[in-house]
Amino acid sequence: MLIDFKYGTQFRIGTNIYEVLRHRDDDVELLNITHDTKELLSLNEILSAYNEKRLIILHEGQDSGVIEYSTKDYTDVQIDIMEKRYKAIEPIIERKIRPSQIKAYTENYPEELKPNGSISPASIYRWLDLWYKRENKFDLIPQTRGPKDHRVSTEVMTEVSRIIFKYGRKAEYVTIKDEYDVLDAGIKNINLTREAHEQLEIISESTYRRIRKETVDTYERDKEHMGANQADLKHNGVHSNTRATRPLECMECDWTPIDCLIVDFELDELFRPVLMYGMDQAVGEPMGLNIIFKKEPDAGDWKQLILHCILPKTGFKELYPRVEKNWTAYGVPQSILLDNAKVNDAKEVEEVCSALRIGLRYCEVASGHQKGSVEQALGNLNHKAFQGLVGSLFSNPTERGQYDSAAKAVVDIKGLYHIAHIAIVDMVANNFNRGQNIQGVPEHLWAKGLKEMKIHPQLPANRQYLELLFSSNCDTRTVGPRGILLMGHYFFSDELNELRKRLEREGRSREVLIRYGSDLRVIYVKDEFNKRYIEAFIKSGGLERKKMDKNHLIHAELLAYLTNKDGSAYNDYDSSLQGRARLNIEEIQQECKLEYQGIRRRKRREAAANETVASAIKGVPIKQLPGLAEAMNISILNPEENSGGIKPSKSVNNQDETIIEKPEPGALQVGNVDLDKIADSWGSGQKEIS
Repeated sequence: MLIDFKYGTQFRIGTNIYEVLRHRDDDVELLNITHDTKELLSLNEILSAYNEKRLIILHEGQDSGVIEYSTKDYTDVQIDIMEKRYKAIEPIIERKIRPSQIKAYTENYPEELKPNGSISPASIYRWLDLWYKRENKFDLIPQTRGPKDHRVSTEVMTEVSRIIFKYGRKAEYVTIKDEYDVLDAGIKNINLTREAHEQLEIISESTYRRIRKETVDTYERDKEHMGANQADLKHNGVHSNTRATRPLECMECDWTPIDCLIVDFELDELFRPVLMYGMDQAVGEPMGLNIIFKKEPDAGDWKQLILHCILPKTGFKELYPRVEKNWTAYGVPQSILLDNAKVNDAKEVEEVCSALRIGLRYCEVASGHQKGSVEQALGNLNHKAFQGLVGSLFSNPTERGQYDSAAKAVVDIKGLYHIAHIAIVDMVANNFNRGQNIQGVPEHLWAKGLKEMKIHPQLPANRQYLELLFSSNCDTRTVGPRGILLMGHYFFSDELNELRKRLEREGRSREVLIRYGSDLRVIYVKDEFNKRYIEAFIKSGGLERKKMDKNHLIHAELLAYLTNKDGSAYNDYDSSLQGRARLNIEEIQQECKLEYQGIRRRKRREAAANETVASAIKGVPIKQLPGLAEAMNISILNPEENSGGIKPSKSVNNQDETIIEKPEPGALQVGNVDLDKIADSWGSGQKEIS
């Protein structure tokens, strides 16, 4: 839902609820409903509260809802497929089905609910990727595609290309029928040397005409025959040079490489940034900018540019104090005009513009003059602000000559932003424009147009949802006690910590969905319990080392580059020293172990030598037990005296052994036994020491 600060608009700042009564120049007269009093606040204060997310738009006394997408551009069949696809992945999104169960889930899925009659685990994962991109059902609508290629064999297509290349670029006129006859003759000539099953099939004349029309541009031939003006008239026709007549009716957007090299002082790295710029077509007022550090923008960069154009420009003077004038442009435009280039044509940009009711238009092919205002503005910015800097690349390589731009570059990224804001605010927005269509100062023309035409710039009701809508990246991360790790840095907030503790308390996975744009000062984390997103802010650890200020925009691609730079420096480091150190530690440990074992053996030997108590383990010398030899009838023999074993000695009296009768089994018999007589028959044994 879009709102504007006109009569009757209600909003809340803190605990106070206000209603707009009327505008007084740069101030707004408000009714404080909470205290039933009238107040006067400046429009800049209100917009600052909106940017700081302290202002909540109210709709019929309640907080406004989120922006809804429109279904008017899609057919009923497409909407039906979208709903079926979402219903198929909804249990997985709500974590009712685990990844290990997806295969069985697809096999048992009801036939009548399958989108286009089929479903598989691969399609489930593909739809999940589309859903998590922006959590928008419209991403699940299948893309319309035409025929992928001509149904013509490769050999025939080669002959067709040869004929088209031969006659299509000639200034002399040859009829298409004559070209087709030459092709027919060539195919028949080839078939003379081929078997019946290898014959080439000639295409029809209409197919040849269609292929030729797709590949041949007759503009150059017509220009040589009729002249440039008549060729333009034939190919482009007559176009009226219609322009917007009021602010926010049309916004022109374009981009250009900056004609100056930027240097990172700490890393001594050189960059050539790209400046993306948007301006109001009617009054020439700059609407916003976005600086990127790659060769050309993508869909995410266009979304960040449109976001900056829509948001109020508050607080930039605190960051860039040398900007003298004000920059008051903001609001959702009715339409956006882009160049007809491949990098500008993105479905994500179209969906975002559709959600905000913004019409998206493209210039005709090779007709950049249709958005000449922004083309001229970018040229002026390069000429006024960047070509005069040290390290300039100049607009013409011949003009640069032997000038060494890389050696002379001295401006860093922070200085680039400061220079860009001075150039846009003071040198463009507050400079007198003497153009053919615009006469005056763009800032004055902007304010005058809004006042005379009763235009109230509109803003999305929910400031946080606006950032979520324009976020260009999404991923899954695990929440830890230190927060979420992204690009080598931790993001944390009290709400995120409470979410982590609740996930641990309920035994759920700590993996969450995150969304972020090109500015990595804040990311948004999905709270599945409350069906909302919470903010997490980047920690200062590591930013000081990279000389990055949290008060300024932190580029995602620059932070990723610096993090990868740290990783590459670690990989380039020779870690063999650490391996040798580990081996040296292990050798010292082994030496200590051997020394300790030797000391323990020596101590045991010393303890055994001084032992005075009998021990079965250590043993005691016989000399220390003097009563043992007399008490026992054991003699010690040397090995040379007797080499045999232990032999019993004969009886002293040489008497026969006494025979004791054995009792019968089961009988108890006690005889008179002479123990003394038995004892006399026993001899004494001698122990030999072998």
